[in-house]
Amino acid sequence: MPWNDNSGGGGGPWGSGGGSNNNGNNPWGRGQGGPGRGGPGGGGQEPDLDELVRRLQDWVRGVMGGGRGTKGGRGGGGIGLGVILAALVFVWIAWPGSGWYVVQPNENGVVLRFGEYDRTTTPGFRFKLPYPVETVLLPEVTDTQTIEIGSNQRGILMLTRDENIVDIGFTVQWRVNTQEGGVRDFLFNVRDVESTIRAVAESAMREVAGTTDLEPIITAGRVEVSQRTRDLMQATLDEYAAGVVVLNVNLQRAQAPDQVIDAFRDVDAAAQDAERARLDATAYANSVVPQARGEAARLRENAQAYRDSVIAEAQGQADRFVAIYNEYATAPDVTRRRMYLETMEAVLGRSELIILDQEGNGAVPYLPLDQLGRARGPAPETDQSRSGG
Repeated sequence: MPWNDNSGGGGGPWGSGGGSNNNGNNPWGRGQGGPGRGGPGGGGQEPDLDELVRRLQDWVRGVMGGGRGTKGGRGGGGIGLGVILAALVFVWIAWPGSGWYVVQPNENGVVLRFGEYDRTTTPGFRFKLPYPVETVLLPEVTDTQTIEIGSNQRGILMLTRDENIVDIGFTVQWRVNTQEGGVRDFLFNVRDVESTIRAVAESAMREVAGTTDLEPIITAGRVEVSQRTRDLMQATLDEYAAGVVVLNVNLQRAQAPDQVIDAFRDVDAAAQDAERARLDATAYANSVVPQARGEAARLRENAQAYRDSVIAEAQGQADRFVAIYNEYATAPDVTRRRMYLETMEAVLGRSELIILDQEGNGAVPYLPLDQLGRARGPAPETDQSRSGG
């Protein structure tokens, strides 16, 4: 009921009397016939506090929907303000994201209380104080992110330790650090995480390239370059408290610049030819050296056998001489004759024998009777022997 409603029967929360003084706008009210405390006459009197409290309660009931019927009673009304407030509070709490939230398996929940970090929650159904007391952020923390630095067609030119220029392109794989405080650092310590990782990766790669010669970068040292870059990136991001874990640094492109790529290819081809020649020489040496070693071993074995045979023969001859000497000392005549006969046998046995006739008839051929039987073959079989057999 408005405050300036001055109709009869009282209007505002303080009510008004039935008199006409002051146009009926006296907030303290008047009784019938005067401004007193319900007295019949005029003149100022103290307000009736009980009546004021009662009228204030009736006005609040009316605002809440109870309305005012008879004096001191409550009449029927519509939906009260309390019901509306209760409904608003229920919606405030039950509305998704206000009093509860769901954290997906690849997320963490970061709860802010009045905008300040309060706690980190794991996946699942979680409760919080309604908005705006607490709000929640749901960053993805298990997905692997990839940043490409330098394309496959054109990388980034970097200076090496031996004052050459190398064209490098690589990718960085990273994710949010889910250890204690990692998600909070990821959200609040760095403004643009991807740009920061890109800048740190390029700076780390330049530092590694500047401390490495060109040849290892473009040939066999690519894995070491990638590992050193990853370690340097992780150390730098940890100093920034970025809440990031660097998983891999993959070197996709590492070669000389396009202006000198043909010369470097010629150098690489020459190096490959030298390596192939070295391998061929090694293979040839591996085949020749064992053969030479085998031949040397064979010669050593033959010499050893010859030495042993000569020594054995000399020892046998010496033993034979000693044996003959012992026999000679026992029977000199017999031993001398035997030695003479054996010597003549050895000499004449290998000579051609010619007999000369003493009467001058010339040479007479020697008929070797012991050889006649050997020259003849077996006797031929006769018919009688074949039939009789």
